[in-house]
Amino acid sequence: MSNSGRQWAMAGLVLTTLFWAGNALVARGTSESIPPFALSFWRWLIPTIYLAPFTFQAVRRYRHILRAHWKQVIALAFFSVGAYNTILYLAAQSTGAINIALVSSTMPLMIVLFSAIILRTLPQHRQLAGLILAFCGVLTILTRANLDTLLKVNFNPGDLLMILSISSWALYSVLLKRWPLDIPLFPLLCILITLGTPMILPFYLWELHNEGGFVLNVGNLSALLYVGTLPSVAAYFLWNNGVRTLGPGMAGLFAYLIPVFAALIAVPVLGESIEGYHAVGGLLVLAGLLAASRRPKSEIVADRLTRSQEGDR
Repeated sequence: MSNSGRQWAMAGLVLTTLFWAGNALVARGTSESIPPFALSFWRWLIPTIYLAPFTFQAVRRYRHILRAHWKQVIALAFFSVGAYNTILYLAAQSTGAINIALVSSTMPLMIVLFSAIILRTLPQHRQLAGLILAFCGVLTILTRANLDTLLKVNFNPGDLLMILSISSWALYSVLLKRWPLDIPLFPLLCILITLGTPMILPFYLWELHNEGGFVLNVGNLSALLYVGTLPSVAAYFLWNNGVRTLGPGMAGLFAYLIPVFAALIAVPVLGESIEGYHAVGGLLVLAGLLAASRRPKSEIVADRLTRSQEGDR
């Protein structure tokens, strides 16, 4: 694996977490105006529509692979598009913001666990140290460096939905590595979005019948257009590239940047201020990512030797 490929993959994962931080703020800001299943359904229907020409082309070109591995493709679509954000938006209706953030911070740990079970891969010492450092940074931000905040958190049934949501995404990330389908990233993403969107439709129709819809004003439309582009198509593409390039365990560590970016975005959007605990927590997260992303010397030497041999040919 070239060093430039790793760097591009890590830069993409940074952008992914930035887009997802914005998605979390949008979900929080529209929780009273857009019902959860409606937000999830329209978030994916929008890219399904504008990606339709690419999807038709992808299905036609890779139909033999899709026919041979249809069970794997449907499972990937379900765990990523169908289940993950749908359950997350539903959980946001019945649990607090701190609870959501705390449970979400277990995503890298969940990915490591599934990687050990499914891929039979364990984190290296540097990755484990980085994971612990970054986790401490996230806790520092979420608790505002006050242990009492963590001790006073009351968990409720909505947190079980968050655990289910995080487990769904962790399983998707590991299975994406476990099933290396011979389909390029963008065509695969188009196919997964198109397959996953109808899975949300029954729940959206149930919600529409029982609770009604939402007002399509400028604010709600802007929110839908945002979640239907950057946190969905762009972020999923960059995440998938990160998983393929770095592996699910390393990619999962970047999820710790979400609360860091959320805090930074909240400054201009919500008028909040940067406090000392933001700086301390952010530095811990950054230190953890740097520690985990450092390549072993043996791998660097092997990479240089390979490139040297290729240059001599």
